[in-house]
Amino acid sequence: MKQWFIIMISILALPSCFESGKDVQNKKEEEQTWILTTLYWQRNSGNCIKLDTNTNSRTCSRRPLGICNVNQLIVTQAEVNFLLNETKNLQNRVPDCQESILQSGILNTKATTNANTDSFKTRYGFTVTESCEVAGIQPAAGTQLATFVQIQWLESARGKIAKSAKAIVANGFLPQSSRDKANSCLQIEFLEWEKELAQANNDNKILIEMTLP
Repeated sequence: MKQWFIIMISILALPSCFESGKDVQNKKEEEQTWILTTLYWQRNSGNCIKLDTNTNSRTCSRRPLGICNVNQLIVTQAEVNFLLNETKNLQNRVPDCQESILQSGILNTKATTNANTDSFKTRYGFTVTESCEVAGIQPAAGTQLATFVQIQWLESARGKIAKSAKAIVANGFLPQSSRDKANSCLQIEFLEWEKELAQANNDNKILIEMTLP
């Protein structure tokens, strides 16, 4: 029986003996590509439910499995630096965006402290769902959840500044000069789809998250 087992193992091992080094390397690369593709798909699947234990309320967003955790609430110093650098570059390109930048709140962004991080971990819980609709979200007519790509843009420097500029333009109580500069900022710097998304978010037609019933 032992001899038969050894013979079978030897027969199964024969094909690999005749494979060249290149064949083996290609096979390994294909396996690694498949694993990475599977992991990428998995990390980017599903929607995210956030539970606020203080109010016992739940919200759902299109954030995928890979970031459906407390890290979505935490801002690192590196992220603050990147946000401020992007803002500075945009202001240098279009000086008329200055007031929109000031009103956006970007310059007040601070890194999350360790105490706040601990508080977030205690207060919030996160679970992944197949989709917000499956979880119970029923968007009203003319309203929809932002896709993950849209969320990323809305939370970026460009998104915040475009939203601020749109709000200034729409505010009839502000001086005309402020509104004109905000409009100039929009026209010079932002693409049409960016202006439309900023306006839709300001009008609550495209939302980053919705409350579950």
